[in-house]
Amino acid sequence: MRSDLDSHWIVDRASGAAPLAVRVLVDSAAEINPLIRSRLELADQIGAVLMADDLRDDVMPAVPAPVEDIRTDVLDNPDPLFPSALRRYGFHASASPWRSKLGGVEGRKVKRLCEPGVDARLFKIRPGAAIPHHDHYGQELTLVLQGGFSDEKGVYHRGDVCAGQAGEPHTPVGLAGEPCICFAVSLGGYRFRNPLMSIAARMLS
Repeated sequence: MRSDLDSHWIVDRASGAAPLAVRVLVDSAAEINPLIRSRLELADQIGAVLMADDLRDDVMPAVPAPVEDIRTDVLDNPDPLFPSALRRYGFHASASPWRSKLGGVEGRKVKRLCEPGVDARLFKIRPGAAIPHHDHYGQELTLVLQGGFSDEKGVYHRGDVCAGQAGEPHTPVGLAGEPCICFAVSLGGYRFRNPLMSIAARMLS
């Protein structure tokens, strides 16, 4: 598994400083990606030590080395698709969350996780279909829950997190096989490069 998730997102999640949608994404990723889980556990351990005044001088000795052998199954999760962090907001495999369609792409805004400047959505991308070429006003994090997609940066499968920077354009394309389902959090919103794609933006809202 791979992750473009910067360490500052892990630290912000551990400290509670990240927006709710980002915290849910990181928690969801930690359930299915052992690399992210180990980094989050380490951040939590460091935070716990820093909170204890009498242990401040012992930070480094108190933090164990990252665990290499972490099991890759979803931790006691009865739903193989949606992690428990997302299921708390009503998303599970037996529900059909898709409300808008654009070619081979379906989506739904996760309104309970949205706030000013933070957009949270679920996408389903059929094999070979693409989300139109676009960039973002701020950073974007995308967690793959099923299948996979490719873009200008690489190829992403279940448990992988793709992190995009503000102004960095990409065109996610669904890989062959099962549809790609992903959870995306955009800080600042989407901006389609083709003005005609403003129609697509409204359809995916």
